[in-house]
Amino acid sequence: MNYTQYFQNCLMLKHSFLCVGIDPDPALIPDRFDRSPEGIYRFVTEVIQATKDLTPAYKFNLAFFEYWGWKGWQVLERLLEEMPDDVLLVGDAKRGDIGNSSKFYAKALLETLKFHAVTLSPYLGSESLQPFLQDETKGAFILCVTSNPSGRELQDHGGDFPLYRKTAEIVEKLNQKQNAGLVMGATKPEMLVEMRNRFPNLPFLIPGVGTQGGEAATAVDVCRKCGAGLINVSRGILFPSGGQFPENVRSAAQLYHEQFQF
Repeated sequence: MNYTQYFQNCLMLKHSFLCVGIDPDPALIPDRFDRSPEGIYRFVTEVIQATKDLTPAYKFNLAFFEYWGWKGWQVLERLLEEMPDDVLLVGDAKRGDIGNSSKFYAKALLETLKFHAVTLSPYLGSESLQPFLQDETKGAFILCVTSNPSGRELQDHGGDFPLYRKTAEIVEKLNQKQNAGLVMGATKPEMLVEMRNRFPNLPFLIPGVGTQGGEAATAVDVCRKCGAGLINVSRGILFPSGGQFPENVRSAAQLYHEQFQF
């Protein structure tokens, strides 16, 4: 089964574009968990158990595991080995380097850790992206329009032909195996609509809904138009206000699952 088929199967099983972001900030996890690698493991495990029937995908932000050094890497490996087999696993690593370095980043994330897809930075051009797209069973989402305000300092550069549009053109050319997509922030809905119209066949990974205040309705609409996409919610599900853990996590995930249904 190639990447596109697996992606579509995961979406159809859950009938929602929801992606749960795994960003286990030790300062925010409930008090009953130790602020330690083992505490992070236990917290994430309970989050997965509470949400696994509601989401087609999980996005693991590697920064929250790398913080702990080799112990955090062990926790990440352990969690990935225990994940259900009906979800897309995205390694949010934002890698991007020259050819040989990029090749080994790809091996680390897609072979050693066995993520199905990764996030990539395009600043070094095609050479930095190609190693992640060679295997038709693996995929990548390339940063295009990010949800943070200062992203526009670079992404909008170029006037009538901005850098974010050039990025998407490069990704479209590299998408020979139908395993490339774009990271498109929900906090910039006018760009979401523009880029869906310009690049109708590229799936979007859409962060920014929830705590960052992105427009959910526009995000759902652009995913429906291409039939594929993920709308990521991290803190809004991991650390919802009110209620007892993990019931509050499940309640939050259910609300987003329903909001993002197709």
